[in-house]
Amino acid sequence: MQAVYTRRRFLVASAIAAVPLGAWWGLGRSDGSSEAEEQLRPAPGSTTPPSSTTPPTVPTTTAAPAAAPTTVPLLDHDLVEGTVDPKVGLMQQRLTDLAFDPGPVDEYYGSATIRSVWAFKKLVMGVPRDEADGTVTSDVWERMFGPVDIAPRRTPGGRHLEVYLPEQVAVLFHDGRARVVSHVSSGEGVEWCDEVTIDLDDGTTETKGICGLSITPGGVYHFERKVEGWRNAKLGRLYKPVYFNYGIAIHGASNVPNYPASRGCVRFPMHIADYIQDLVEIGDTVYVFDGVEEPEHYGAQPMIFDWPDPDYTTTTTSTTTTTSTTVPEPVTTTTHPHPSTTTTSAPTTTTSAPTTTPTSTTAPPQG
Repeated sequence: MQAVYTRRRFLVASAIAAVPLGAWWGLGRSDGSSEAEEQLRPAPGSTTPPSSTTPPTVPTTTAAPAAAPTTVPLLDHDLVEGTVDPKVGLMQQRLTDLAFDPGPVDEYYGSATIRSVWAFKKLVMGVPRDEADGTVTSDVWERMFGPVDIAPRRTPGGRHLEVYLPEQVAVLFHDGRARVVSHVSSGEGVEWCDEVTIDLDDGTTETKGICGLSITPGGVYHFERKVEGWRNAKLGRLYKPVYFNYGIAIHGASNVPNYPASRGCVRFPMHIADYIQDLVEIGDTVYVFDGVEEPEHYGAQPMIFDWPDPDYTTTTTSTTTTTSTTVPEPVTTTTHPHPSTTTTSAPTTTTSAPTTTPTSTTAPPQG
């Protein structure tokens, strides 16, 4: 499958005064002591990395804002990607208390924790999106362990989702309190053409060439439909999507970078997508803030629909019958070394092969 991309940038004037906004198209990167008089060694939780077969833990209550600890532990060195340290466990527990889901509290600073740090820096500290990296300095640490309360920009009551496109952050609120805060990746604002395979509701698939514009429109919407598991759609391969604007959905993706990269959907990290579908209901309101106008100015602004690729040719049939509508995904399991062990080797990653033979070495695009 080969994609042809014609870059067509759309300049967006950022106009949200409450939070400084960064440049839309920059790329965030992760970089990276004195001796502390006293080291606090907590019991941060399980140190066993999660199994791919372990069902996700779904929050069952809406917690009040997490109070600031009475004693802030000292941080005598920066925390960076790959760090294995009890201080990482302290940070993960604090982010969990604040609804920034960092994944398991296992004292290993991996990709899930990095994305929660991105979200914290952008939403709480006002760091522009293109400057938010994964390095946790003493300043970030002290802010994290200080008073933090994530306030909604809209208060309709009940559940609602707010998506902040300039910051690339989404927050699920319940009765005005943040229940899930997540880094996301939305439409990147480019024209694309590709051959796509689409799962149809009658159990068949259709393959054709289409073009589209990867825009996530600002506006006010409502969740319309849930799909369990994986779904091949026009905008790409989606995990547990919840649709709110025609083909645009929130969904899980293995690639959620620190910049807009989707074809219009709102990508969530996989560990959050595992349960957020269960926390929302059809009819819940979705506010998408684009940094130009307030969502109510647009109302329910429809997505930009795709069109046939004029250069697409194929000799295969466009519709085929399948025996299963779910294609198994490769499962990646990462083992995190515990700080009490003497090994110094980096975490190892093993990937199990799909149960079906792939027809292409190119990974399917993600919406």
